[in-house]
Amino acid sequence: MSPTVPIPRKIVRQLATVTRALAPLIDTTAVSAHGGLRANLTCRASVDVARHSITATSAVYVAWDIRCCCRYVGSVCRQGSTAVGDRLAEHHQHRTEGPARRSGWVLLTVLPMRTDASPQIVQAAEGWAARLLAPQDGSAHPRIDLALPPAALAASIRG
Repeated sequence: MSPTVPIPRKIVRQLATVTRALAPLIDTTAVSAHGGLRANLTCRASVDVARHSITATSAVYVAWDIRCCCRYVGSVCRQGSTAVGDRLAEHHQHRTEGPARRSGWVLLTVLPMRTDASPQIVQAAEGWAARLLAPQDGSAHPRIDLALPPAALAASIRG
């Protein structure tokens, strides 16, 4: 397995909007010097690969298809370094949607959240990411409060 997966330009452009908006909530080690997502936070949408490659315990994740279209936005906030891979496994095991997800989701990008972000903040970040990316699958995203953008959410963490 290659340690990094190149992120197609089309995905980079779509993610740029999300990483800018969620910047106050994203773990600072996830963003490169030029403001993009670090390459080691992208992997094939395979459970085994995600469990071995992604160690974030709290994150917003995005599943992409072969055409670089956003298929799904989700979040995870759990203990253990395999949290993202474990959550992906649950998606793959879904009784009705699992087979389509296993075949259609080809790339996974992960935005690790700050370690001091509560599960409610992580869910709000998911809601903002879903609003910005308009995923084709999944519609049960957390509702967002337009009066509480990510910067305001981050300020609430600090005090």
